[in-house]
Amino acid sequence: MHSLEIVPKQLDRLKFLPEKKFKDIFVAFIPGDSYSNIVDASKSLFDLGYNPIPHLPARTILDRYQLEDFLAKLDSVGVKEILVIGGSPKKQEGPFSRTMDLFETGYFQKYSFKINIAGHPEGNPDDVESDKNLIEKSKWLYENNINFSIVTQWTLDIDKTNTWILKIKNELKKNVLVDNIDIKIGIAGPAKLTTLINYAKICGVSATALIVRNKKFGLTKLVKHNPSEIISGLKNYDQLHFFPFGGIKELNSWIEKEEG
Repeated sequence: MHSLEIVPKQLDRLKFLPEKKFKDIFVAFIPGDSYSNIVDASKSLFDLGYNPIPHLPARTILDRYQLEDFLAKLDSVGVKEILVIGGSPKKQEGPFSRTMDLFETGYFQKYSFKINIAGHPEGNPDDVESDKNLIEKSKWLYENNINFSIVTQWTLDIDKTNTWILKIKNELKKNVLVDNIDIKIGIAGPAKLTTLINYAKICGVSATALIVRNKKFGLTKLVKHNPSEIISGLKNYDQLHFFPFGGIKELNSWIEKEEG
């Protein structure tokens, strides 16, 4: 079963999702939105039968009070999992600049949330030591007896992603002493190439150079991205996490065609 990433305004589009293909729905907390809106969206997802996994971006949180209130409200509506990330590097709203700043407040130990943390198979232009920091966060979560998994930014580089998966699993086993942590690989849903490039600029994914230079993509495939071309080459991952850049309805059509 796959997971999906949406923003709250896409809730009504979930009616297009195929039955029994998605359970976990990640709720993106983008700059300018309010945490109360993320809480409300999470509650709505429960009502629709999904497992909501809201984002908690460090740089968007105003202060310790807001962090504690956000966690308390998520807990009160029944949220069991969250994704804790650094968030947009362009604007820091409060005192928190990275995920570890949130963890070190001590608030997370008060709850029983499963924590998802972010991985970057193609690297992170805003964090040159993203893999090292991923292991640091993993070690902290393990030492604090918090169940966790890793969900990655969407990727277009098959070889680099496969190498990264093995590297991270080996480092988790060696440095954190765990070997059963799920790694969910981010996949861009079907979308026009121009749409994908625009999102790549925002997300720090090197879509333009990769697609243009990759000889595996023919001329017709440059017009539209087909997730199958990436998925078919991936190995050793635990789950696929979809970003519906071309729309949820189109993602549904692709899944029905590819998976039945």
